[in-house]
Amino acid sequence: MPEPITLAAVAAMPAVVTFLLERVGGVLDRRRADEELPVVREPSPEQRDELEELQGSLREIAARPAAEVRDDADALAVMERARTLLEHLHDRQIDFEGEKRAPAKYRIRSVVEVETIESEGAGVRLGKARASAVIDSQVKGKRATGPIVGVEIKSLD
Repeated sequence: MPEPITLAAVAAMPAVVTFLLERVGGVLDRRRADEELPVVREPSPEQRDELEELQGSLREIAARPAAEVRDDADALAVMERARTLLEHLHDRQIDFEGEKRAPAKYRIRSVVEVETIESEGAGVRLGKARASAVIDSQVKGKRATGPIVGVEIKSLD
């Protein structure tokens, strides 16, 4: 996950929290379609559950003073996770005025679903990362006797 500190640089913190909260609500309530930022991928049941949790956390964050939120690493991490999920579902990078985020050059999605892994498994295994990337990785398994890696990057130019 990118460092959440990028969100701390945003001057209009209440607007950012409101935007994230509205977008999460829009994804969860498909009757509120948005033509400017359409949902390209439907959320999985696990992502819907996570979005519902994030929605509750974002409501709490929205009620707090902006200066307090800006200094709270946990609140910024919640906001960053909401943004990451929304970027995946909308299939586009979401930046806020005042941030210094490089545009994502690569989009990597990895889903590993297995019953049993006897040694080790990896959904995506790359080398060194030299370019920005948006990575969404999920690993689901019932039993593993070795390590399971959703995404391993050694080089990405």
